[in-house]
Amino acid sequence: MRITLENQFIPIQPGLRKYADYYIEKKEIDILNQTVVLYYQFQLQKDLNKPILIEPDGCIDILFNCNDTKPQATLYGSFLEKKPYPLQTGQEYFGIRFIPNHDARNLYFSMKEITSKDICLIDFLNLDPNIIELIINEKNFLWRVNLYKELIASKFVSDSSTQRVVRYAINKIYASKGSININNLAKEIGYSTRYLEKQFDQHVGISPKLFSRITRYQYSLYMLTNNHSLWDVIKQNGYYDQAHLIKELKKFGNITPKQLMNER
Repeated sequence: MRITLENQFIPIQPGLRKYADYYIEKKEIDILNQTVVLYYQFQLQKDLNKPILIEPDGCIDILFNCNDTKPQATLYGSFLEKKPYPLQTGQEYFGIRFIPNHDARNLYFSMKEITSKDICLIDFLNLDPNIIELIINEKNFLWRVNLYKELIASKFVSDSSTQRVVRYAINKIYASKGSININNLAKEIGYSTRYLEKQFDQHVGISPKLFSRITRYQYSLYMLTNNHSLWDVIKQNGYYDQAHLIKELKKFGNITPKQLMNER
């Protein structure tokens, strides 16, 4: 399956954009990993008196706190439910969001170990702290993107045969908006469901079924916050009925469709 910016969905985080004085982003295709990477930068409102809530998205985020006196970079594993981010009001952040599919042999933590957790990027990749400062001290967004690609991105690159299997499965899950049958997907790939689950556990950190449910939640979140009707969301994302949609929104986002639509 050929990856393009048009056919690859990148999960959204509405809270980052909603409570920012400014927010910019740039999508790029990672040729080596054959996935889309989202680069973004924002500055939180100074008078914000509520925590930023982050949605489950099946992704890894790297977030640089661009504080001149205390620069730091944190890697956030995929959250399984909505939870607050400990971000500083009035502060500028530079981030990278990508789909997890990595060989733990190249890293200091497994994908499962970082699920729903945050880890200092220096510890995760055994980085020289000066690299973090170089990126943070660069004030231009696109220059920060280039520095990240030059100094850090290659550390996430690997391409084993099992990763190609997982990558194919992830792209099929995205193409189906999370509604694909995992048993049928495994048969299409030519492996057992158990084998596919094992590879997801190793390279993504969660099961393919849970990844699919989170993907469907993300598509629904996008539609409900972009003026789509409730029935369009149910029909296009493979829910059985309204009760099924409400159950999934409550599980992953602790919110109802009506509350989401009122926040538009």
